[in-house]
Amino acid sequence: MEYSVYNELKDKIIELIESPLKNEGVELVDVKFSKYKNNTALRLFVYSKNGTRLDECVRISKFVGDLIDSTNYLDSGYLLDVSSPGLDRPLKETRDFYYRTGEKVKIEFTDKEKKNINAEIIGVDGNIIMLKNKDGQYNIDIAEIDNGKIIF
Repeated sequence: MEYSVYNELKDKIIELIESPLKNEGVELVDVKFSKYKNNTALRLFVYSKNGTRLDECVRISKFVGDLIDSTNYLDSGYLLDVSSPGLDRPLKETRDFYYRTGEKVKIEFTDKEKKNINAEIIGVDGNIIMLKNKDGQYNIDIAEIDNGKIIF
């Protein structure tokens, strides 16, 4: 698949599914295509208000598959894979923190003079990420966070 054709198709797929997914309580995080010989794989990474468990991924896959099948975008066939963005994916946007509320994270700051902290995500309010640990509660603007990682 030629690069510009790939980008055009990706944009069409995103336009087709993003709004209907939101209506289903699902937020599209990323879309990836891969092609090997005559096989096309479409991978969707999503956050779901219902949690991104296997049964929810199956439901979303059926829903998205029906949307795509109603078009001629992938007439030659495709494999659809729906999953969460993954536990090791860096948390960079407010939505990443929102969907990980209750989990422990390591926060690295854009200001490298600030010491990294480990804390639990207790909420998100606009651009403010609310965290707490044994030292207290922190309200940190997302712009101050370089990277967040889930602590296993």
